[in-house]
Amino acid sequence: MVAAGVRPLISGTLGEAHHLSHLERTTLIRSARKVLDAAGHLQVPIIAGTGAGSTRETIELTKEAAEAGADYAIVIASGYFAGVLASDRAALKAFWTEVSERSPIPIMIYNCA
Repeated sequence: MVAAGVRPLISGTLGEAHHLSHLERTTLIRSARKVLDAAGHLQVPIIAGTGAGSTRETIELTKEAAEAGADYAIVIASGYFAGVLASDRAALKAFWTEVSERSPIPIMIYNCA
């Protein structure tokens, strides 16, 4: 897949990530980095899904993903607070600003609306 230009996205939002612990998420990232490097794909970036139910946990997951070897984080705003965030642009902007400012890696905004 890498040879075809496909980049790994680990712990996306199709349901699997919410069922994994922080340790399980970082284990997947570390394992992917190890396999890619062993195959000679040292420059292939890893994208990790780090969206969570709160800003605090999103930031924690993003930092852990970076430490585990992720190059980018793809973040979806909390579904739990979707109603509030959808009607309050200032709160939504504050969420993205705080996450991006506290992240050690670039953030990709994920919108599945």
